Amino acid sequence: MNTNVPIFSSPVRDLPRSFEQKHLAVVDAFFQTYHVKPDFIARSPGRVNLIGEHIDYCDFSVLPLAIDVDMLCAVKILDEKNPSITLTNADPKFAQRKFDLPLDGSYMAIDPSVSEWSNYFKCGLHVAHSYLKKIAPERFNNTPLVGAQIFCQSDIPTGGGLSSAFTCAAALATIRANMGKNFDISKKDLTRITAVAEHYVGVNNGGMDQATSVYGEEGHALYVEFRPKLKATPFKFPQLKNHEISFVIANTLVKSNKFETAPTNYNLRVIEVTVAANALATRYNVALPSHKDNSNSERGNLRDFMDAYYARYENQAQPWNGDIGTGIERLLKMLQLVEESFSRKKSGFTVDEASTALNCSREEFTRDYLTTFPVRFQVLKLYQRAKHVYSESLRVLKALKMMTSATFHTDEDFFTDFGRLMNESQASCDKLYECSCIETNQICSIALANGSFGSRLTGAGWGGCTIHLVPSGANGNVEQVRKALIEKFYNVRYPDLTDEELKDAIIVSKPALGTCLYEQ
Repeated sequence: MNTNVPIFSSPVRDLPRSFEQKHLAVVDAFFQTYHVKPDFIARSPGRVNLIGEHIDYCDFSVLPLAIDVDMLCAVKILDEKNPSITLTNADPKFAQRKFDLPLDGSYMAIDPSVSEWSNYFKCGLHVAHSYLKKIAPERFNNTPLVGAQIFCQSDIPTGGGLSSAFTCAAALATIRANMGKNFDISKKDLTRITAVAEHYVGVNNGGMDQATSVYGEEGHALYVEFRPKLKATPFKFPQLKNHEISFVIANTLVKSNKFETAPTNYNLRVIEVTVAANALATRYNVALPSHKDNSNSERGNLRDFMDAYYARYENQAQPWNGDIGTGIERLLKMLQLVEESFSRKKSGFTVDEASTALNCSREEFTRDYLTTFPVRFQVLKLYQRAKHVYSESLRVLKALKMMTSATFHTDEDFFTDFGRLMNESQASCDKLYECSCIETNQICSIALANGSFGSRLTGAGWGGCTIHLVPSGANGNVEQVRKALIEKFYNVRYPDLTDEELKDAIIVSKPALGTCLYEQ
């Protein structure tokens, strides 16, 4: 597997098929906007998650894939004494933005209190700038970044939860613009720096979106591990006799603005699973490590607890190494401990009750858990959140085992078995993690009744997109599922949608190429 971000150049035939027409369109749009041709295009695709929702920030592995929709950033490097960035979006809803780059080489300011599309570009620019300062301090510590004209074009649904493709494309564009045409960056480094990019707009996310967007390969899904180090292993689905495996991605059109909803949704879930890990550690008298390089795990997480428990009580000094059989065994044990520890408090923990569970004062609890990122809550649902994380991690391993070792006598055997895991994941997201919504549940029910074998939310949830496992080919169900969704969901809930909007709302995709550069 290529370890560096791929670079394509003329002739256009070198490009992946799905990128060819988009490349030509964005070059033309750039010229119409700025009256010059771009120097290069940074591209990063959307992604969907098959199984493994909300477990990446607990350092458990996930099963995602990159898809054909993507973010393109066409860039013209400017030679000017007072460098600036001009951002234009193909979507007229997003107004053009221009901002000056600090002349002293300091970081671009980002105001997370303002919901502004250009902030996501600034997040990518910030982490890229930090990377440049580390690899070439003599060039970037005290001098400004180069200015640029940039045209952004995307067919990823806005607020659809399909990826953090914008920050990945922005970071790659910034690095290429400043380091020159022949500079390579590894997929590992690009994933590492962009994994924390959205922290600068107050979103306490993990690294799954970025890893998938960067590491995606055509025809492959990914098994993304975060320990002992970041690793993305591509794998192919089983070769079926009479069908192909396709995924229908349907947008609820319920837009989840990460910044606005984070205090009650995403950020709160991160806090809840972190508190759950530390409450378990207190109950079983084990110490959790501090990961200072990752704010999500600074106070330890549920995977840390699993390793610490097995070290103390099962004489397993080495942390879990990813072995499927061992992982399944340990996760089943963790689910047992969650039941023993939290099941009598399913209604949730107040701040005072959580403080008691952690054997600390209310003031210490507030300082340690409630001040880094904004959160709002009445109670912390430790039972539900911990049970979801461990059961979802178990489903990932079961799915991986199925992909790598199971024998399927018929095509339907595969669709039924894999679909069952996807449906269990959706039920857990809905009931335990409470990150689904009415629209998501409706779409999943309609799809399952009309030919999908597995249907679930994908992304953070609270709206956004859904993914459906559907047989394709001569005897497939793709058109049946699509027609049912249009008639029973979109025409009912959104009767004024145009044909073009309907086309954008439902995507049929196979695994696609990850982040890349195209040199003009």
